[in-house]
Amino acid sequence: MKIPVAIVVPTFNRKKLLVECLSMIRTQTVQPELVIVVNDGSSDGTAEILQNDFPEVIAVNGDGSWWWTGSVNLGIDYVLKNHPHIKGIILQNDDVKFNENWIENLMAVAGENPKALIGSLTVDVADGDRITYAGKSTHPWFAYSKYYHRNRKLSSFSKPLLIESFDLIGRGIYIPIEVFHELGLFDFEHFKHRGDTELPLRAKYAGYKLLVSSRALVMEYTNTTAAVDIKEKYGFKDFKPKFFDFRSSAYWKYRYYYGKILAKNPVQHMVFFTCRMFIHFAGFAARFRPF
Repeated sequence: MKIPVAIVVPTFNRKKLLVECLSMIRTQTVQPELVIVVNDGSSDGTAEILQNDFPEVIAVNGDGSWWWTGSVNLGIDYVLKNHPHIKGIILQNDDVKFNENWIENLMAVAGENPKALIGSLTVDVADGDRITYAGKSTHPWFAYSKYYHRNRKLSSFSKPLLIESFDLIGRGIYIPIEVFHELGLFDFEHFKHRGDTELPLRAKYAGYKLLVSSRALVMEYTNTTAAVDIKEKYGFKDFKPKFFDFRSSAYWKYRYYYGKILAKNPVQHMVFFTCRMFIHFAGFAARFRPF
């Protein structure tokens, strides 16, 4: 039985990447019921392209201040209010590539695992075989993480991978609609830009499984994340954006509230948060070059 789904794509001033993404959605072997692009105040002609070249797409407009978390919330909220027959949401970024059977395979895995959120395994778009994300484990007290199979060749595995993960990222993720009815939307107040991991974590504690599937394969551009996260070396001027810019993965507020979700008591929360920040500080120090 086909699951009626809506795919939500947030975008901001990346019309070339968006056109490529929507063109790939258009050629999928299984089509979503709805394609929603949340255009968060783009000034590069994105609105005109959507209107003229992709009339099947529903455009939801932001004002430029919604970033990732607010943008996907706008798209999901539109679905909840206007299309009650939709049973699932697929979130996808515009800076990825995927094969024509990506949605078909993602929905097949979802059908086999009805009380689960399904993430897409990702590989480097430049390589096509090197795994960049296949889920992870995280220690619930000391905060250190292990990323499964990172940098391994996907072709080295004889069978498709289906991996249970500690949390999930928002790049090619399927979320059953009942998750939003039970838990609400993503937490925009505390996770303005890095909100993709927090809702899956809440869903896990509410009884859902978090799975990453290699059958649903996405190819990512590894150089399109926040610049401060992919620097090979840091100087003095990088300290503030690394730890106090909400676009950074080491942003203290993001780490504080992420720890609050998983902790069972205040002691665990503070231990987790302190250890997580120490790990980020150690990583910064290892790449610190003052001159």
